[in-house]
Amino acid sequence: MRKTIQVEFKNPLGIFNLDDFSYLYNDKELKRIAEDSSLYFILQRPCLIFRNIKCSTKFLTGEISQPLTGINIKFQLPLYQKDVIETENISNIELHLCYNKSLKNEENLNDFIDVIIIKIPKEKNFTKLITPDTILRSHYNKNWKVNIEGETKKLLEFDVKYIGHSVKQFIAKRIKNHSNIQRILTTSLPIQKGMQISKELCICLLEINDILEAKTISPNDYGSENNSNLLKLPNEESIYYDAEKAYINFFSKSKNNLLENKDLYASYPKGTNGLFDEKYENIIYNIQDVITLKYGDKELNNKNVIYVNRKLKTVEKK
Repeated sequence: MRKTIQVEFKNPLGIFNLDDFSYLYNDKELKRIAEDSSLYFILQRPCLIFRNIKCSTKFLTGEISQPLTGINIKFQLPLYQKDVIETENISNIELHLCYNKSLKNEENLNDFIDVIIIKIPKEKNFTKLITPDTILRSHYNKNWKVNIEGETKKLLEFDVKYIGHSVKQFIAKRIKNHSNIQRILTTSLPIQKGMQISKELCICLLEINDILEAKTISPNDYGSENNSNLLKLPNEESIYYDAEKAYINFFSKSKNNLLENKDLYASYPKGTNGLFDEKYENIIYNIQDVITLKYGDKELNNKNVIYVNRKLKTVEKK
């Protein structure tokens, strides 16, 4: 029997810097949204901020800016829509603005907003946290109706720092307590001079979105194993273990840098607790989201796949 598997991952939450993620940690919605995520990337990018925020009875408008590069884009977000404010004609909305203390200018605080939190006094449990990445992701995934003016490609480019899994533990808990994350926070330098490193380091959670499998089954295969196993997919734990190794192996072959991961899985695709024993000829991984992941001379986006060839023992971008 010959077989190939392709697994697509998606980010269910959006990308958050470590500061924002710590705010979300105790949010009940985080556990609901991220409960199926067991793969994560720690990334770094020059920070994004909001500028010139204005809120009317129907719209939230402003700019998303990357101070280091000077990139600015404009956005307009209708407030009354699914997953923003679903109850129409609420007369009292509170806007709480969180400022980036690394950039704060006392003369114009409105130029250095990290996070916008929408609250409705009459609904005590309602809190909507909006970051620049929330706007960008919702625009590309079409989760929200949001108008954007300007080029966003550079804003969605990230440097890969660390790749990990959390198969046996809720992913947010693992990230919060992981010694490697604390080490990265301590040893990493900001891209923008004077910037708080936790504003640049970001978390991208990934969950399985789709699994496709192609098999060529011969008559002899029906007698060699249980017929019910011929069409059975591997368990998701094995997929997450294997995907972590595949991505680490790919990025660790960069000529210019070294990942923060201690184990680079140089012998992959051979290994335990992955898909090696499933005997796939080819394993293909891709990420659905519109982001670009960079590491030295390696680069991946949503138009690329990681292609693993078992026979040749290669892990390549296609």
